[in-house]
Amino acid sequence: MATLKFTALFVENIKVENGRTAFLDTHTRGLELRVTGAGAKTWAVRYTRKSDGRRRRVTLGTFPAISLEAARVAAQEKLIAAARGADPASQAQERRDAQTFREVSDEWEKRHGQPNKGYKSLKDDRRMLDRHILPQIGGMIVGEIQKRDIIRLLDVVAATPDARKSKGQRRMTHRPNRVFALVRSIFRWALGRDLVKSDPTAGVSAPIHKEKPRERALSRGEIGTVWTTLAAAPDRRALAGKGDFPMTRATALAMKLALVTAQRIGEVSGIEKCEYDLAAAMWVVPGERSKNGEPNRVPLSSLAIELIREAETLAGDSQWLFPSPKLSRSGTVRGPIDPHAATKALARSAKFIKVDRFRVHDLRRTAATGMAELGVSPHTISLVLNHRSARKGTVTGAVYVQYTYDREKREALDKWAMAVETAVLASSGDNVYDFKAAATA
Repeated sequence: MATLKFTALFVENIKVENGRTAFLDTHTRGLELRVTGAGAKTWAVRYTRKSDGRRRRVTLGTFPAISLEAARVAAQEKLIAAARGADPASQAQERRDAQTFREVSDEWEKRHGQPNKGYKSLKDDRRMLDRHILPQIGGMIVGEIQKRDIIRLLDVVAATPDARKSKGQRRMTHRPNRVFALVRSIFRWALGRDLVKSDPTAGVSAPIHKEKPRERALSRGEIGTVWTTLAAAPDRRALAGKGDFPMTRATALAMKLALVTAQRIGEVSGIEKCEYDLAAAMWVVPGERSKNGEPNRVPLSSLAIELIREAETLAGDSQWLFPSPKLSRSGTVRGPIDPHAATKALARSAKFIKVDRFRVHDLRRTAATGMAELGVSPHTISLVLNHRSARKGTVTGAVYVQYTYDREKREALDKWAMAVETAVLASSGDNVYDFKAAATA
């Protein structure tokens, strides 16, 4: 091994014929430059491990990314650390072997998310990870992530506009808090499994200190207006010019069914025909499609059955009640319509529906509010909505009570369907409607 005093000119111009040749610097003890026949130049430093006297080498980096002057400074730091009893080579290996946040989040999803969270909830977590979290901290060593990295991540999320296409950019409202809760959950899980020594989210406040829950529910007249307008949605084959109502009849039917059954639009749009029995007037939302992972028995009112039959006519022989219009390369239906299809269609149809600040999730809130006005008990409404707390919130409910509450839910949804029909009829007249009167009709 050649030994000489390195100069900047030497390091810049040194070449070897083939293989790899190492040179030692006489100016800085232990500093080594390895040069390959291909021209690659790598800095390393040799030192003696204090604990056992063994000779060790640790790589510092490559030239020209690290200059001669920088390499000498780095070598001195490693030599001083070794003299104090540290082992720089082992520390470097430990860092290379350390898990990144991406790897820890994948393990969290496999060991915690999948066994404990519902399909929809886990899907939303995956979306937040892929869009917001991993691009910022995914490649960082999880044990080196600090509080300032978390704050920087949340600042970026708070400044990111909604991905949905619309006129102008709409800032996300609750999403920064959801991202923060997910990152905190992953770090707390990692701390419990001793994958990290500290939680960098500790002491960090949620970006939005006070979330205001959305309270929008359709009024009596708005129910009739929305229903009547949706009835004008054309069959997809009939869509033609720009003046047409920009929503297909299938999507409109999905929105109506969501209102009548009080179920989430994603659960409605993904219905398979095998999930319901019209003769028994019952639809069972499977656990893998529900937000909380729990199956939900939804009694079908006569109005809901009427909507389903109309949707069946449009769906033809598809296994899906609301099949996607997009076909695979083989010409077959890919699956049901996208869960966000109704949201996008509603945004396009705002000037036709003419109901202020109306969103798809307001249908579910309207149904819950309407049933409450009809005298339905809060417990029954929670059961209809498939809120886990209504059935699994206590040991008694989770373990001992196996009653399905089908009768109570059917009575509630029948009352609600009658109220919707009354509201629709009223919208064609003087638009006067009384929920309580409808309940006793």
